[in-house]
Amino acid sequence: MKTLIIAFIALFSVATYAQSPYEKGMSQGLALWKSGNTTEAAAQFERIAQAEPDNWIPLYYQALIGTTTAFSIRDPEEKLKLIQNAKIILNKSSQDNNSEWLTLKAMNLVAELTTDPMTKSKTLAPTIYALYEKAIQLDPNNPRAVLGLAEFQIGSKKYFKQDISKECEAVRKALDLFETHKPALPFAPAWGKERAEQIVQNCGQ
Repeated sequence: MKTLIIAFIALFSVATYAQSPYEKGMSQGLALWKSGNTTEAAAQFERIAQAEPDNWIPLYYQALIGTTTAFSIRDPEEKLKLIQNAKIILNKSSQDNNSEWLTLKAMNLVAELTTDPMTKSKTLAPTIYALYEKAIQLDPNNPRAVLGLAEFQIGSKKYFKQDISKECEAVRKALDLFETHKPALPFAPAWGKERAEQIVQNCGQ
């Protein structure tokens, strides 16, 4: 799972010349996360969110850190705490028409599902699919939404030993989208390409 977290943050290149307090704070937060200081990074984004109440991006990263970190945690209580804290952030902000936000909400539920797949799959899977599908509907060119849905479907199909060629093709589509889809705002999500490349490599195995 360590490679999963690295794939999420590998694209973040932190500018040291940021001039505004917001840019400086965001750059510092991303630098902390990239260096592995997840707790400090989350706290940094929380402070920025308090100073920028109308800006969804700091809250997004705060929730993203909790969600992605949860995938690598083995302790059930610690894992669920990270997931639930991120879920509180994701549910209290009104971003129902934000493709990136809905994609992260789906990822958060995937993390929750992994805590008890046999019990939680029946209730969580339909919501996960719905969130990814709405995210794609809102922005068909969002590579993270396309990738997230394909990866979730791959996991499900592998469990039942079903063919995943269609989903692998969707991941290849996501890779193409990473080349053309540019963030609309400074510090908007840009992660995922390395993860897509890893999945495509595994598709051939």
